[in-house]
Amino acid sequence: MTHRNIVTIDGGSTEYWRQRKLGFLLIHEAEWALSRLERAPMYLHGGYDENGDVIAIENLRPYADMEEAIQAIEANQTAVSILVAQRRTKIGDYEVKAVIRELKDRR
Repeated sequence: MTHRNIVTIDGGSTEYWRQRKLGFLLIHEAEWALSRLERAPMYLHGGYDENGDVIAIENLRPYADMEEAIQAIEANQTAVSILVAQRRTKIGDYEVKAVIRELKDRR
């Protein structure tokens, strides 16, 4: 027996459009995080050691931002449904596992 999750849509309600706007915003934020990740330097200047040499610090913030953006999408059912409709399982090289699961369940 197949279990179907039937969603009733009221396209005229303000709540529907608020959720859609938030879903697209989360996707846009993930795309923006990907753009920053691609442009970010690998290392940051961390000061100087006792010999005057530069101490390089690995720049992990863009990776953490991208992970947070993907997690925010996966936590929002509207964002997931938008990506499912677009059949987008990845943003850059980052898989959106909730979308993959949803597409797999629909087969």
